[in-house]
Amino acid sequence: QARKELICDPPSVLVPPPAMSKCQSNGKGWDSTNWDLNTQQPHGGQEWSTIANFVEDFSVTTNYLGPPRKAIAACATALQHIEHYPAANFEPAHSDLAAWIQPSDPKELSSRLMLGNGASELIDLVTRIGAHDGDFSVRSAQQYKEYERAALASGRNLINDPSKGNMLAVVNPCNPTGEYLPIEQMKEYIESSCKDHTTVLVDESMQLWRGPAWREDSLVSQKEWILNLFESRDIRVFIIHSWTKIWSCPGIRLGSVIAPTAQHIADLKKHQVPWSLNVFALEFLSAAIKDEEFLNLTWEAVPRLRARTENELTKLFPSWEFHGEGWLSWLWIDTKDEEVAAGAVKLAKAAGVPIRNGGMGYGVPTFIRLKVASSEKQDILINALKPLAQ
Repeated sequence: QARKELICDPPSVLVPPPAMSKCQSNGKGWDSTNWDLNTQQPHGGQEWSTIANFVEDFSVTTNYLGPPRKAIAACATALQHIEHYPAANFEPAHSDLAAWIQPSDPKELSSRLMLGNGASELIDLVTRIGAHDGDFSVRSAQQYKEYERAALASGRNLINDPSKGNMLAVVNPCNPTGEYLPIEQMKEYIESSCKDHTTVLVDESMQLWRGPAWREDSLVSQKEWILNLFESRDIRVFIIHSWTKIWSCPGIRLGSVIAPTAQHIADLKKHQVPWSLNVFALEFLSAAIKDEEFLNLTWEAVPRLRARTENELTKLFPSWEFHGEGWLSWLWIDTKDEEVAAGAVKLAKAAGVPIRNGGMGYGVPTFIRLKVASSEKQDILINALKPLAQ
């Protein structure tokens, strides 16, 4: 079974429905225990606490290794500081992150870097405060929905042609589709798709999975290009990271944004709620950054385990199509049959290994998404799905 590249339709023909109306019309099937489907954009990762025989949450895209042990230990140490306010400037975690992302000139990046309570806080801030006014678009109808939610909540209209709007959201690598644009293709796409006076939010949360050379193929290496684009065309490129995926820590919320200039960060800070990161998150971040062994193990193991999952499922379901880069932490699978996809979701949950239904939020009910996991936990999921092959 050859891997099939998933190429998104050209942006000019994308017509993604508004996030809020999509929630309301497609609420059936969501685990609505924790979401108000009339007002909130649902996300995955909510079922684990309600499953009595829970083993592994395959519905999310976090690192199968779990959080780095050294970072967990740092959180425990931070308990001694619980009676104190966290640093309002997020130091030293802020400087630690700047030095890790841009080791050649951490001081320069530090002025353009801002930490937040998960990527969600920063997506909302940039959308409301840092972006140009006007309509917005997304590169893919199937991408992380928080960008749509933030834009719609701020009163923007969703359009299907980025050249006619003033804000564009691109998730690269795209979650859930797995589509990936190398750096030169990404730059070309932004330059050709956006008119002057446009804000571009590029989510590179899953970029780190690419391997030790991830910076070289990331927009974090393109500060001169980003500055020139801003100064010559007033195109503001913001780079968003959710650090909760690679370090498997969504429970404490960790995100960052890199802006074109220091002034853009200053404008955002005026509207950020004080102390949005607690002492545990800050200590966790500094420790996780220093754990090179954890990242090296991730980069070695994830591609190998991902390939194993695909190979084992292909034996059972030769017609299924697998999308996405081989180094990503999840698989996006077209089962070709809506009932089969729904059956897979039901069987997986019953076995304590919930997966994501592509019809929930993304509007593609023949698709399922499942994370990369250890071979032992993979086998539990694969065995649970075997009745579908009979």
